Amino acid sequence: SWVLWLDSDIVETPSTLIQDMVSHDKPVISANCYQRYFDEEKKQDSIRPYDYNNWVESEEGLKIAENMAEDEIIVEGYAEIATYRPLMAHFYDPNGDVNTEMELDGVGGAAVLVKADVHRDGAMFPPFPFYHLIETEGFAKMAKRLGYQVFGLPNYLVYHYNEA
Repeated sequence: SWVLWLDSDIVETPSTLIQDMVSHDKPVISANCYQRYFDEEKKQDSIRPYDYNNWVESEEGLKIAENMAEDEIIVEGYAEIATYRPLMAHFYDPNGDVNTEMELDGVGGAAVLVKADVHRDGAMFPPFPFYHLIETEGFAKMAKRLGYQVFGLPNYLVYHYNEA
């Protein structure tokens, strides 16, 4: 019924991750990926955004794509291609409801739950440019082109390994 895509570098999730995400009953839903670290300035443990691939499309992103060659891709998070897309990572509210949903146009691969029918209908993680997107972001675009909605949970955190 469902497929959970969980990045191998995710080191911490709520113990009820699958149940929590299934309870939203969305075709595609992504958790917000953060990273734990020690803040040297504050001398305390802290968290910071990690995955910037959960986003809402922007006018600037669409304009950039219009002017690209068919085989060129947009990779989110680089100053060279400033899309000004609203990034779910920046919508995290530590006092917010963990069940808050936001509609997305791109997803990252940290923790994504997908109804199996979305994959059965052909949505995949394209290793080739699909509307100037690849992999997880291309998957979200593909799912939406097939008529599925894509959502994120800005206040529901999973944690990525801190390679620093």
